[in-house]
Amino acid sequence: MINRPYLSSIAFRLPFAIALICVLVFSLAAIAVYGLQRAREEMAAYGLQAFSSLAKASLVSRQVSDLVSSAPFLMNATSPYRVSSESRSVVAQVDTLLRTMQPEDGDKTVRGFASARIVELLETIRNQTMTLAGDADSAQQHKAEAAAALGEIATGSGIADADLRHRLNAIVQSASNSDSLFQLGELRRRYVTETTPRLERASPDTRIAAAELAPYERVFEAQTRYLLEMFSIRAAVARLHVVSRDLSHATETQSEAVARGLNEDLVSTSDALSRLLVIVAFAALLVLAMSIFSIRSVMRVSRGIVSLSNGMNALAEGRRDVETPSYAGSETELVRLLEAFRAFRESVERVSRLRRTAEAAARTIRSTFRTMNEGIALFDPRGAPITMNRRVMELVGWSGSARKLPLRRFVGPIPEIDPALLPADGDGGTLGSRSVLRHRSPENRVTEISLSRQPDGGIVLLARDVTDIDRQEAEAAKAQRLDGIMRMTHQVSHEVGNMIGIITGSLGLLEREAGFNDRQKRHLARIRKAADRGRSLAGSMLSIGSQQPIRPGAVEIGTVLRGMADVLEIAVGEKCRLVFDIAVDLPTVQLDAALFEQSVLNLCLNAAAAMPGGGTILIRCVKAEGGVVVSVTDDGIGMSPDAVDKAFEPYFTTRDGEGGAGLGLAVVYGFMRQSGGDARILSVPGEGTTVELSFPA
Repeated sequence: MINRPYLSSIAFRLPFAIALICVLVFSLAAIAVYGLQRAREEMAAYGLQAFSSLAKASLVSRQVSDLVSSAPFLMNATSPYRVSSESRSVVAQVDTLLRTMQPEDGDKTVRGFASARIVELLETIRNQTMTLAGDADSAQQHKAEAAAALGEIATGSGIADADLRHRLNAIVQSASNSDSLFQLGELRRRYVTETTPRLERASPDTRIAAAELAPYERVFEAQTRYLLEMFSIRAAVARLHVVSRDLSHATETQSEAVARGLNEDLVSTSDALSRLLVIVAFAALLVLAMSIFSIRSVMRVSRGIVSLSNGMNALAEGRRDVETPSYAGSETELVRLLEAFRAFRESVERVSRLRRTAEAAARTIRSTFRTMNEGIALFDPRGAPITMNRRVMELVGWSGSARKLPLRRFVGPIPEIDPALLPADGDGGTLGSRSVLRHRSPENRVTEISLSRQPDGGIVLLARDVTDIDRQEAEAAKAQRLDGIMRMTHQVSHEVGNMIGIITGSLGLLEREAGFNDRQKRHLARIRKAADRGRSLAGSMLSIGSQQPIRPGAVEIGTVLRGMADVLEIAVGEKCRLVFDIAVDLPTVQLDAALFEQSVLNLCLNAAAAMPGGGTILIRCVKAEGGVVVSVTDDGIGMSPDAVDKAFEPYFTTRDGEGGAGLGLAVVYGFMRQSGGDARILSVPGEGTTVELSFPA
C-alpha cells in the first residue's frame, strides 16, 4: 500500500504530473481530430448549400430577364393593369432574391457570393420596376379618365347638331383608341377643324358652348397623358431589358467564379486538413516519446533531490557524520547542488560556533541592558517605543506599565524637557543636536537626561542618577567658595591681630605711667577690654581660617561625648532632651579634644535654637568606612537648600534678630578642615536638620 509521505514526494508527484499532461495532450489531440473531421464535413455541406443558392439566384435572374424581355409584347397585347401587376410580381421576386443572398445569423459568408455588382443590378431592377409599376398605374388612371369622358359623351345630350355630334363622337372614339401621339395629333387637328367655326363665327343658332365640348377636351387630354406614360413605360422596359442582360451576364460570371473559388477552397481545405491530421499524429507520437524520456529523467532527478534533502535534513538536525549524497546524472543544477552541499556541510560547524557565540553575546547584551545602572530607551521616528530597560523607567519616574507609552507622554514627569523637541504622530520634532539636562525630584534625587537623534530619525534617551556627582560638584563649589572666604578671613584676622597687638602694646606703656585720674583710668580700662575682645575675635577668625594652633592627640570620641553630657544638657536648656547613640569598639582618631568639644557644643546650641518649643537632640557616633562619623540631629524647623549651601560661610545666620553672629558652623568647618575630616548638613524644611562630622581613623 502506498504510504502518505510517498504521495507527497517529488518522486511521485512529478511523474504523475507528466503522465497527466500526456493524457491531456492526447485528449486534446483526439478532440482536435474529431473537430477537424466535423469541420471538413460541414465545409462540404456548406459548399453544397452555396451551389444551391447560386443556382437559385441564376434561376431568378433568368426569370427576371425573361419577364422583362417579354414586357413589350405583353404591353401591346394587354392593358397597363397587367404591366403593373407583372411589375409588382418582379419586385417581389427581386426582394426575395435579395433576402436569399443575405447570410442568416450564424452562417458563414461564401467567397464571391452576393457580390456588390449583382446586388447593385438587382437594386437597379427593383427601382426601375417600381418606377414602371408607377407609370403603369398612372397610365391606367389616365385610361380610366378617357373612358369616363367617353361615357359622359355617350350618355349626354351634348351638341344639338346631330351630324356634328356624330362626327365629333367618331373623332374622340378614334382618339381613345390611338396608340401614337402622331395619330392623336391628327385626330386633334380634325377635332379643332370641326369645332372652331362653331365657336367663333357661327350664328347664335349654330354656335356651340364651351361647356358642351369639355368632355371631348378631357378625352384628348387623358389620352395624351396616357400615351406619354406608355412612352415612359416603353423606355423603362428598354432599360430593364439592358439591365436584365447585364444581370444575367454578371450572374453567370459570378456563378462560375464562385464555383471555381469554392472548388479551390474545398481542395485547399481538404489538403490542409490532411496535413493537419498528419501533424497531429506526429505530435502525438513525439509527445509520447518525450513523456517517456521525461519520466525517466524526472525519476532520476527526484532520486537525487531526495538524497540531497535527506542529507540537508540530517545537517539541520545537527548530525556530523553525514556523507555527501551520490548522483550519477549530468544535470547541471544537481551537480551544483552537490557542490553547494559539500560547502554547506563544511560551514555548518563554523555557523554553529558563530551562532553559539552570537547567542552568548546576545544574552550578555540583554543582561547588561537590563541590569546597567544607566537607563536607556529607544523610540522610532514617530515617537513610538522600541525598547527600554527598567532603570530608565525608575529614573524618569514610571512603573513597568510605561513601556508602551509614546515619547512625549513618557517624558511627562520631567518638566524641563520641551515636548516640541520630540517626535509624535505627524510631527518629527525640532530636536537636532544632542540635548542634555538635569532634573531634580522632590526627594532631591538628581537625574541627568540625554536626548539624541539617530540617523533614521529615531530618538535615544539616556538617563543616569547623578545625585552623588551633583552633591560632589556642589560640595566642591562650596569648598572652593569657603576656601576663598577662609583665606580672606585669615588675612583679615592677621591684620586685625597686628593692629590689636600695637594697641595692647601701647596700652601697656600707658598703664605704667602715673598721674592718670580716675576718669582716664576708666577710659584705659575700656580700651583694654575692647582690645581683649578684639584679640578673641581675631583668634576665632584664625580658627575659621584653619590657622588656629591645634594640639591633636589620640582621642576616643565616645568617651569624650559621654563626658560632655552634663555640660550639653545645661547648654540646650530644659525644653530640649539629649539622646546619645554611641557605638562600641570605636577606633581612636587624631584631633584636638577641646576644639572637638567646642564644635559639638556649637552644634547642640544650634539644634536647640532650631526647636524653640523644645524637642529631642540625637547625638550619634558610629563607625564608618575608614573612620568615625559623629552626627547631631534635631527635629526642628529645618533649613532650605539655599541656607544649607551657605551655612558654613562666616557671618551667615538665620537668626539675625536673636543675636546669632553666624560664626558657630564656620568655626566647626574650620576645625574639621584642620583635623582632615569633613562636615555635611542634611536638612528638610519642617522636618529637622542633621550635621555629620566625619573623622579619619
